[in-house]
Amino acid sequence: MVEKDRTEFCAFHFRNETDGKCSLCGLTLCNLDQQYNTAADRICQLCYNISRARKIIKYFQFGLWGVAIAIFIIIWQVMGAINFFAMIPLLLVLVFPYITRPLIMKLYFRELEPRESVLPTIRYFEASGNQDHYKLFMKMIGKISEEEMNEIKPKLFDYLVPALAFNYAKLPEDWDTELVEKLKMSKDEFVGILLSDYRKTLIQTSVHNPQENFSKFLIYLSESAQDEHLLEEYINEITSKDVISSTDEELNTIYNKLLEELYLYEEKFNEICDELKLTKQKDLIAQLLKRYEPPPVPKNQIEAVLTIDQLKEKRRKENEQPPIILSNPNEEEQTETEEE
Repeated sequence: MVEKDRTEFCAFHFRNETDGKCSLCGLTLCNLDQQYNTAADRICQLCYNISRARKIIKYFQFGLWGVAIAIFIIIWQVMGAINFFAMIPLLLVLVFPYITRPLIMKLYFRELEPRESVLPTIRYFEASGNQDHYKLFMKMIGKISEEEMNEIKPKLFDYLVPALAFNYAKLPEDWDTELVEKLKMSKDEFVGILLSDYRKTLIQTSVHNPQENFSKFLIYLSESAQDEHLLEEYINEITSKDVISSTDEELNTIYNKLLEELYLYEEKFNEICDELKLTKQKDLIAQLLKRYEPPPVPKNQIEAVLTIDQLKEKRRKENEQPPIILSNPNEEEQTETEEE
């Protein structure tokens, strides 16, 4: 989504045009980024730092395990038995990743200034949906100056819009209030940019390449801007010829995510159609749902490990089996009496 614009400039040095991509994460680079891995592939500073940090963390873990085991043995020998105090070193090993998380983040962003980290961190959030990346993005964006913010803002939105749309369900409560404060703009300005510059892209992506809860993001934008036409355009795209004319196989493959959204939020879509008087579109959505094959719900823990295809095949065989008619014991006794 919005790949065309953001591939024209460096993700780390947004003032520079790009001349390539990181061979590991795909972030755009410029001539200031000249790091390489052991295979002599060009990589970004983040990937370079992460590879070094993982080695350091591994050495720390091995060392910590060695110290913990040594202390455990010493306490065991001194106390003559295993007790609570002997377990303390092992507990420290378990909490080590949580204690060292701030240090790990510093290692990841070593030699990178906040303005060089803003675009990569929001791109990481887009790709992973990890809330730690979003929190880190908010922290970095709060450190850049107002002058740098005004300069990076147009390019920032090319990264920010898909990250928000694809991970709307994972955003914290009141995310928009905090975000516009960091961006030094009003909520109306923020929503206005999304609907003016990214309107067509959002609608096309929401139908032809959606992610979980993408429809809720569009509903949020429509309600925030009081723009009913956005939802009308969205529903018209859902019921467009490209979607309706698809075969059942294409529909359940290409538009599976879209149909899942319609299936989960059918009442909301019907409500929107009624409010906007989209009677024909409402009927077409109902037709699409009739052609949808929702994944079967596992009945037990054994079925939970089966793939969707295996579950469908299992359900098909169950449906093909003739019903077993259990005889009534009382009826059998009555029959035997009559025969006598």
